[in-house]
Amino acid sequence: MRAYDSLRRRGDFARVTRRGRRRAGAFLTCFVADGRRRTRVGITVSGAVGIAVVRNRLRRRIKALLDRYPLGMPPFHDIVVIARKGAGELAFEALAAEVGRVLGQAG
Repeated sequence: MRAYDSLRRRGDFARVTRRGRRRAGAFLTCFVADGRRRTRVGITVSGAVGIAVVRNRLRRRIKALLDRYPLGMPPFHDIVVIARKGAGELAFEALAAEVGRVLGQAG
């Protein structure tokens, strides 16, 4: 069972990016806003990252990292993770370090 739910509505993404605290790494940006009942996470991958195959693979990798390390996420918050250009070429270990660093700053 996942430690978080997914952000799905465009308005929820907009609210988090508008009102949330911003933390940026070299390849990822994270916005964290106060949530309601449970932690919710939304992942967006910029078109500059690459073709759809690369973007979807990166999205799956980030989800796998969040499933593996749920303790790094702030509880009861809405989180938006934005992957930027260059993130698609990162090795899994480097991506794990980047996700941990950005979420650690956000906590």
